[in-house]
Amino acid sequence: MSHKEIILDTNAYLRLAKSIHPLLGKPFGSENYALYIHKELQYELDRSQRLQTSFYWVEQEEYKKERKKILFIQKNKSLEIENVYDYIWEFQKDNNLKLSREDIYCISTAYVLNITLVTDDNNMVLTAKAFKVTVLYTLELLNLMKECCFVNQEKIDEIVSYLKYINDFPPSFNKLYRKLFCKPPP
Repeated sequence: MSHKEIILDTNAYLRLAKSIHPLLGKPFGSENYALYIHKELQYELDRSQRLQTSFYWVEQEEYKKERKKILFIQKNKSLEIENVYDYIWEFQKDNNLKLSREDIYCISTAYVLNITLVTDDNNMVLTAKAFKVTVLYTLELLNLMKECCFVNQEKIDEIVSYLKYINDFPPSFNKLYRKLFCKPPP
């Protein structure tokens, strides 16, 4: 059975993977949505001492094992992603958006594979929308997961409370939460 793939950027993955485990490759809903990461995410985690320190759990074997559930990309699509990468790199450079190579790979991949990208990074959202890539914010993904009975409101509020506790939430977070869940955030 085929899945409707959704790609998570690094921040979305880090905001969700500890609280929703297993997270990747597990189909949910009647559409068989499945969340994946790009292989570049692992390279970013391997290089970043800051991420390894802030998110110590990423080095635990169960999370390393799960991160092997990356998007399968056919060779011809990989070549196309590389070409699109160059265009997106130039676009973000011309617009001074300061995206990382991992960010650009996520956008390029979503574009070429025509899949949804989950990110809360405003510059990624601007770039993705410029290339007509469908974007969800992490809260929108959580709402979709709730609608598909993959998580419940209690789990969403647990995640939101934790994100607020560690001060890791994007601008307009409270407003979007109110809009989606019809109540103030916990």
